[in-house]
Amino acid sequence: MSVSVANLASDLPHGLAGSLEGVAHEIALLQAQVLRMQDVCRAPDMGSALDAVVIRELQGLDLVAQRLEALSGFVLAVVDSAPFDAAVDLTEALDAITLRDLSERLSARAAGLDAPDQSGPPAGDFD
Repeated sequence: MSVSVANLASDLPHGLAGSLEGVAHEIALLQAQVLRMQDVCRAPDMGSALDAVVIRELQGLDLVAQRLEALSGFVLAVVDSAPFDAAVDLTEALDAITLRDLSERLSARAAGLDAPDQSGPPAGDFD
């Protein structure tokens, strides 16, 4: 007769707090990117070339930046309010992320390691 024993929490490879902190960090990176896009749209020579409809739509970037900031803060507040750092196995969830640099950063944070360097332009193809 075989007996299967469930993994102990300490045997699981990821910490929930680190994972959530990684998500909050990624949200903050997105917010910074949106703010840079917003700055480009405010360039003096662009203003005269944009019509009112485009300007109104571009103002949505400000709303996106504000929402990203709020979400990042919320996720960090959830981490801070948790009574303990639950151990979880996020292997499948992390494997499902198709952006390599994002997956590597989140995987590192979930494992309690320093995230890889994020300096320089974001990776990926321009679509």
